[in-house]
Parts: sequence; C-alpha cells; structure tokens
Amino acid sequence: MTALPAGHTLGRPTPHDVADILVMLHASDIASIGAPEFDESQVREILTAPDFDPALDAWLVRDPDGRVVCLGYLEPEENSVFCEVYRHPDSVGDAHRPVLDLLLARCAERARAAGHPELVVRAGGVPGTEEWWLAALAGAGFAFEYQSARMSRALTGAEQAPTPPAGVVVRPMASGELEEFHAVMVEAFASARRPYAADDSGQWDDCLVCEVDGEWAAALRSTDQRADRDEGWVKLLGVRPAHRGRGLGRLLLETAFAGHAARGRTATGLGVDTSNPTGAYQLYQSVGMTTAYAANICQLTVRV
Repeated sequence: MTALPAGHTLGRPTPHDVADILVMLHASDIASIGAPEFDESQVREILTAPDFDPALDAWLVRDPDGRVVCLGYLEPEENSVFCEVYRHPDSVGDAHRPVLDLLLARCAERARAAGHPELVVRAGGVPGTEEWWLAALAGAGFAFEYQSARMSRALTGAEQAPTPPAGVVVRPMASGELEEFHAVMVEAFASARRPYAADDSGQWDDCLVCEVDGEWAAALRSTDQRADRDEGWVKLLGVRPAHRGRGLGRLLLETAFAGHAARGRTATGLGVDTSNPTGAYQLYQSVGMTTAYAANICQLTVRV
C-alpha cells in the first residue's frame, strides 16, 4: 500500500463523522465542479446503503489537525462496483493513493467472497480539475471507458405540458404499475453500456407513462434528490425501440419540465452517457439542456 502523508491517520467512517465528511465533500466539489453536490442526508445514505458496510467498504483520512481530508468508498452496482474517492483541495500529499489501494484490495475480497474470479471496478473524474484522481486511476491500471455529462435546463415557471398527438397519452404512473415500468426500461436500455437493473427502492411517486394506442411505449422517472437546490431531477427516461423516432422522449421531458416548474423548481437536471447509442445526449441538447460538467468514466478488472 502507498504510504500515507506524514502525520495522517486512516479510519473507517461512522455517523459521528458526517459533519466533518460534509465539510471535505463541499470543498472537494467546489474545487472540481464549482458547487457542492452533497447534503447531510446524502452522506448518511451512503453510509447506510444496502450491500454496503462502512467498516469494510470505506476509508477516511484525517490530517495532523484532525480534519477529514479524504474519503473513499465502494458503491455496489449490477455486476460491478463504483469506486468513489474525494479529497480536500487544501490537503497535503497524496492521501487518496493509499485509499485507492485499500479499496481495490477490498474489491478483490468482495469477488473472492462471492466466488468470482474477478470484479469490474469503475471510477470517474472531471478532466482539468481532478487530474490528481485521473492520474491515480491511470497509475492503478484503469482505462477510459466513456464520458458522462451532468446536464441542466433553467425553468422559468411558465412551462406548460405539451399536448400529445392523436393516439398518444401521457399520464402519471399509477400504484401497482412498477412491473410495467421496469419492462419498458429493460427494453429501452438493452443496447446501452449498462443494461437496466430493476430496483424497487427509493422514490417512485413521480413517474410518467407514455402510451401509444393503449400500449406502454415510454416512461420517465423524476426524483427529489436535488430539491434542496430547487432542481428537479430526471432519474430515468426510456423509450421502447419500436416507438423511437416519434418524439416521445421529448414529449415526456417537456411534461416533466412543466411538472418540476409547477412544484417550484428553478431547473431540471440529469446525467447521461454522451455516447449513448439511442441519441439521448442529442435529445437533451435539443430541449435546451446544457452540460454543466463532464466526467471521464474509467474501468479496471480486479482479478483474485
């Protein structure tokens, strides 16, 4: 393992560290993307997420003054894990490198415990402002996979839901229809870099369904994960292949914009793979969304 900077100490994050972690995360985000992304509830969610044990899957580093200057943790994904590491921009030395070493060792442990010969690990960094992290990833053997963009569109408050064409209905998803929603997303993301993995947890009370002649053709899920910033968030948008090219994605997006504005949101945001073969990135651009920042997503296969 790479040595820690002199006087620094390693530990495992606990709920008692949330306030200190949040100070570091805000400083890290401001330095890398210009604004803080986390709030206290999100930090607590990270530490209590399913299939995650902070006593095994996370590390933090404190400097000689006791400040948290680095946090690293693993986010389980479908058939892979995402390796997240943040550091304070004023930190001295390369505390993130031993944290990365430890997280990769933990990935090997996870694969071994599951009886798998290897585990795919992904991570991402913003070019220009997170070169320290991208360099560490490259040094560990990670290779560039794709670029993910964080996009946003300002809302005026006067947005109106468009009128669907004949034979098309846009409506809120009713309770008990989650299985149909998942079915749409499985088809919509079949050619995507990462297939859709159904997950019934989280917020599902703000979903839109687009029907064509009574058949589910597309769906959109919004969440309030950025409500503290007065921003609506499009978590998922999928159109079945047989119904693409008819403007249904645009129809759902513009309906979502109107819904977010009606709830007092001043913007709508989302994340997207810029090379998505469905043309999602171009669709978002066409409805007035612009890129706030983009991250290079890298990948490494850890073998045991």
